[in-house]
Amino acid sequence: MSEKLQIHDSFWLLLATILLIDTEMVFPAFLFCAAVHELGHFIMIHLFKGTIQCFHISAAGGMMQYQLPRLSHQADLCIALGGPLFGLLLAYGASLAHAQLIAGASLLLSVFNLLPIPPLDGGRALESLFFPGHAFPKAIAYFFAVLVFFGGIYLGIAHNGWGLAVMGLLLVFEQQIGLQSAYIQGKI
Repeated sequence: MSEKLQIHDSFWLLLATILLIDTEMVFPAFLFCAAVHELGHFIMIHLFKGTIQCFHISAAGGMMQYQLPRLSHQADLCIALGGPLFGLLLAYGASLAHAQLIAGASLLLSVFNLLPIPPLDGGRALESLFFPGHAFPKAIAYFFAVLVFFGGIYLGIAHNGWGLAVMGLLLVFEQQIGLQSAYIQGKI
């Protein structure tokens, strides 16, 4: 792979696993919606005259590392919200075209990505509104990560779908690791 595009083994493993069990072909719809989402970030980066340093694709999703010509919190906010914006536009357009699977997948991805939890786009947007290391975005992120986890437990018990609980647990761990790292670095 080139240095700018890095596709991790976890993505290939996820892709193979899902294609084996996805008899309804839902995953390709989500993959298409994720590509449109990332296109939204890409376009916003270029609107602010930024350059893409690297694009990582893993089982956890895509992540662009970019550099802007000058530090701009407004640009970071717009770039973070560009993906969900394009996803919501896709959901609206797909619903008008009666493509319900695409509309639902895009809406789900966009709303989930707007949660104020880093590394999700909503978390990045929230962080761009505060100076680096501010405690408020970290507290909000931890609260929402725990909320997703407990919401997932409820859905797991009520509907036997444990995916959201697993995702919530991963987000809680991500926040805990981030908080521990901040304590170690003396930021909190």
